[in-house]
Amino acid sequence: MPAAALPLVFLHRRYQAHTAFGPVDVFGSDVAVAVTVLVALVAGAWLGWRPLLRPLALWCVVAALLLWFLVTCFWQPLEQPTAHLVTLAKIVEYALLAPALVLLLRRPAQVDRFLVAFVAWSVAATGWGFLQFVGAVNEFEGKRPGQREVSFLGIHDFAGFSGATLAIGLAAIALAQRRRLAIVAVATGAIGLILAASVFAFAGIVLAAVAALVVGARARTLTRARAGAIAAIVAVVAVGTLALRSYDITNFFSFLGIKPTATSTAEDVQTGSQRAMLAYIGLRIWEDHPLGGVGFERSFERYPPYLAAAKRKFPDQPAQAYPTPAHPWGVQNFWVQLLADTGVFGLLLALGTFVAALVTAWRAPPRYVFLGLVAAGWIFVAAGTWNAVGIVAGVPLQAITWLGFGLAAVAGGLE
Repeated sequence: MPAAALPLVFLHRRYQAHTAFGPVDVFGSDVAVAVTVLVALVAGAWLGWRPLLRPLALWCVVAALLLWFLVTCFWQPLEQPTAHLVTLAKIVEYALLAPALVLLLRRPAQVDRFLVAFVAWSVAATGWGFLQFVGAVNEFEGKRPGQREVSFLGIHDFAGFSGATLAIGLAAIALAQRRRLAIVAVATGAIGLILAASVFAFAGIVLAAVAALVVGARARTLTRARAGAIAAIVAVVAVGTLALRSYDITNFFSFLGIKPTATSTAEDVQTGSQRAMLAYIGLRIWEDHPLGGVGFERSFERYPPYLAAAKRKFPDQPAQAYPTPAHPWGVQNFWVQLLADTGVFGLLLALGTFVAALVTAWRAPPRYVFLGLVAAGWIFVAAGTWNAVGIVAGVPLQAITWLGFGLAAVAGGLE
């Protein structure tokens, strides 16, 4: 069932069937997640719940994080928290994918089918992204060849999905396993990551590569040739990513004062400099609400007192770069928004969740070290890519995150 849900879960909303029940939007991906969780409940009732007990510490930290999100929705009791509760409900919905994976993937053969389906859908995503890159098909804004591509997911979701696929290939190379799967995963994951050209997703894959080298060396399967192959793959992705991001990098250097700002781009919104400005606003919000934050998702609304300071500190930004009611940009960094919205407690709980999942993956039995390494790679890629996205629910990147946590738990409890 998890494999069957992948095409809908990793598909942009604009391509999905949609309906609404009051303030709640329901997409095909929501139905796929709900059916997966329902099947997992049936599997638990039929085959037992024991696999859920092994990663108990992980579930406890996850529960504490989600509970804290709920509490912070009510920091402003006189305001209607409905929209924020809907976002939280979507987060909880996707969070259930983690225990569902544990209940559904009970044997190695089931895990293999899931990973094969994941790589196969990545081949489709990368193929569509390549057709967009050469101008053969439309992307979200029509034909724009030669730019960063969204495939049928969106830039950052495409990057995270491709990075997770590449992590499968790197793990297989380091541990000398699944040669054919490794070849396909590396090819489609690397090309997809280059086409999406996300620096933050690339940072995650660097961590995944380091983990692959460490685990491969510990397992004594890592030869010089395999280490060299991993290093070469990372280098190729780095060159490709920088090539597609050269325009943004040049403008970010201008923003830092390292080189003069080009006249032709002075009035455009530049990704790196705008993100720095929005992060500054998020940090200023957190400074005034350090422990519990301003309230879950409230940073979208609470920027006005800090806007004048942001304009003084970042005077070269074009008018459309600053947040306004017409352009509620948000913080656009998950980790900084956690600080602004939920305070130090929220950030520590989120970091604790990622660390608990990584520890669970690291402790995978020798027989399932490959799966543990794949899970760690997905977690690293997700952690990196979230630097480019704020708190957003119901998107493929969220699925990668919770599926990574689920795979880590699966690795410690396969029969």
